[in-house]
Amino acid sequence: MLFDLMIIGGGMVGATLAAVLKNTDIRVAMIDASLLSSAEDERLIALNDASVTLFENSGIWSELSPYATPIKQVHVSKRGSFGITRIDATIVELAALGYVIPAKYINAALEAHLSNANNITIIKPATLESLSQDENGVELSVKTSGSLKHYKAKLVIGADGSHSTVRSLLDIPTETTDYQQSALVTTTTLTRDHHHIAYERFLDEGAIAMLPLQNNKVATIWTAVNDEIASLMKLSDQAFLQNLQQHFGYRLGRLESVGKRAIYPLKMIKAEYQRKQHVYLIGNAAHTIHPIAAQGLNLALHEVAVIASTLLEKNPSLMDNIGQQSFSQKLSHRLTWLFSSDIFMLNKVRQAGLVGLDLITGLKKQFATKTIGRSGFMPSLLIRKDR
Repeated sequence: MLFDLMIIGGGMVGATLAAVLKNTDIRVAMIDASLLSSAEDERLIALNDASVTLFENSGIWSELSPYATPIKQVHVSKRGSFGITRIDATIVELAALGYVIPAKYINAALEAHLSNANNITIIKPATLESLSQDENGVELSVKTSGSLKHYKAKLVIGADGSHSTVRSLLDIPTETTDYQQSALVTTTTLTRDHHHIAYERFLDEGAIAMLPLQNNKVATIWTAVNDEIASLMKLSDQAFLQNLQQHFGYRLGRLESVGKRAIYPLKMIKAEYQRKQHVYLIGNAAHTIHPIAAQGLNLALHEVAVIASTLLEKNPSLMDNIGQQSFSQKLSHRLTWLFSSDIFMLNKVRQAGLVGLDLITGLKKQFATKTIGRSGFMPSLLIRKDR
């Protein structure tokens, strides 16, 4: 069976690529090994303005917007330091810098969107066993329902995560940085309104992000060294809440309660290259980055927009823009180092940098434009139709 496009990996990135191409003349197959239901995903996702536009232009945002909470301001500080930076959505002439949505709602919307697509074949549960390439395309062997099936595709996208089978089969080397850290993710209920402000509070080792959710709740992402996170996971809810209040402070008032806690180990995994003949790696298969700047999924969705625009516009040269959004990767990596260092002179530079960024409007606007995904090459699917 011949497809124009085969997507390996049916998670949020792969499913979005398939959903964007729904009901077109492009023959798409998506191979997914997972049996998990969308309701089991505990992640809390921050979408920047460009990613929201992708969902708008694909007809999916209307299903997501009821669960989306706008971020109208970002507040960045370092515990024990006087410097702070505030970035307001008005500086880039937007109502919101981005939106926070529980992952389960994004997954459910994508599943619903794909359920009646006439040009998309979903092969699930299935695993990729082998692939080979020639000048005409890719041949793949896929194991499903206990048997081996063979497919051909003009283009293959590896969206199969940090431990990518596609990357392994192509023998693409990686650079790995183990931060020796984990992320603890939960929801925290407040006693007052969060006013749609997202907080990034850097600690001596790690950081606490508080992102606005509906009903006076915030998404809490606490990154720290593995041993500290393991200790936090063992605490009772009340003891954890007290610890969180002590480390974050009272910018959100008194914290009332916390929800279920989940833990994710943190590494940076970067493929040496993203393309090998007719196969491209995207998302975590190409670059797993630290969540400190909330850029990982947004970077992947920019790649989704590039691929989809290439196929829809039948312009292969657009694919040269895959991997060009290096700002997001560098920002996440450098912030991790910068704010975890306790070198005296670096502390002074860090404080001066936060104050300077807060005072210099032009610099702040440039930084905000990049973080909302509005810099560099912009494929057509990231351009709002009303602009």
